[in-house]
Amino acid sequence: MRRHALTALLTLTLVGCGQAAAQPGPTASPRHTPLPTPTPLPPPPNLPAAAGINLVAGFSAYSYSRGLGTTTAMAFGPDGRLYVATQGGALEVVGSPGAAPQTLVSGLPIALGLAWRGSDLFLSVRGSIRAYQLNNGGLIGGHVVVGGLPVGRHQNDWILLLPNGDFLLGVGSTCDVCNEADSRSASVLRFHSDWSYAGVVVRGSRNPYGLALRASTGDAYVTINGQDDLGAQPADHVLRVANGEDAGWPRCWPAYPDASLRGNCAGVASPIAVFTPHSSADGIVFYEGNEFGADYSENAFVTEWGANVGGPVGRRVERVVLSGSGASEHGQVSDFATGFSHPLAITVAPDGGLLVGDYGTGQIVEIFRTS
Repeated sequence: MRRHALTALLTLTLVGCGQAAAQPGPTASPRHTPLPTPTPLPPPPNLPAAAGINLVAGFSAYSYSRGLGTTTAMAFGPDGRLYVATQGGALEVVGSPGAAPQTLVSGLPIALGLAWRGSDLFLSVRGSIRAYQLNNGGLIGGHVVVGGLPVGRHQNDWILLLPNGDFLLGVGSTCDVCNEADSRSASVLRFHSDWSYAGVVVRGSRNPYGLALRASTGDAYVTINGQDDLGAQPADHVLRVANGEDAGWPRCWPAYPDASLRGNCAGVASPIAVFTPHSSADGIVFYEGNEFGADYSENAFVTEWGANVGGPVGRRVERVVLSGSGASEHGQVSDFATGFSHPLAITVAPDGGLLVGDYGTGQIVEIFRTS
């Protein structure tokens, strides 16, 4: 297998979950950590070890790049470089493993998502989507292709390109609990390939932050942050995206750890997997590389940023093993990596490593299977 070489602002935008009175969910948990059968692999790449990162047996973590800003999303471009969006409104690029980041664009509103389509890069910044084009190693353009998106407590988050050329976009709620005046708030939206609006796909999703595609089925999945004002009750969760789906907010929520629906829940879709309340389960990616071995194929990995009031809740990467289909689909959640400050951005590298951007330290960590 080859390997090539602000807390207040955050409360209003990125997480919007966690409160001083909130405590972690029950210690009883559906988590377990099934260990893979060790398979000896070549030595790790020429990267320094990522200090303090703890992983399940057989995996090791390395420092892919340091000195980035508050990373929120990242994706590899057609030129093989890693492009990174930051909370501070910048777009940075890491040319190769171990390289220092370079800033390509700065001075933007808060940036929480990005997606490539060929040589076109689409960036989700507060209230709009902007389009750039790759040109001689730099980016040109920056014109608004979607504007006037509703913002408030949250904003527009990640972008997902679908196989047919359409886009999905998560837009968070303007409040913790309210009846939104704009149907685009607290929803997953669909846009045609030219960015013309196609409508709401999933409604009632308080803050639908991360979006990921499961290639084998063509299904999209979204991470949703639960509301703040119910203490340890509402879990963060993953939902499969289906046209017309209702995620329930603000009248219904999934409980932790059993994923049962509470409140007024008629017509609400059941979660695929649940996470500790106020852990801010955000970034999500499906693993489709060969580096981790067959037992990790099509597992989802989810970053838990953590509670915005601090403390030990979250701050980890979770592994989600899916089973079943349709209404019986279920995700088994287990701890995969801990020791982060605030992990958020996540993607799979061309060499098969799992990249995790630590919002709190400005470091990108690459995880390999080493035994």
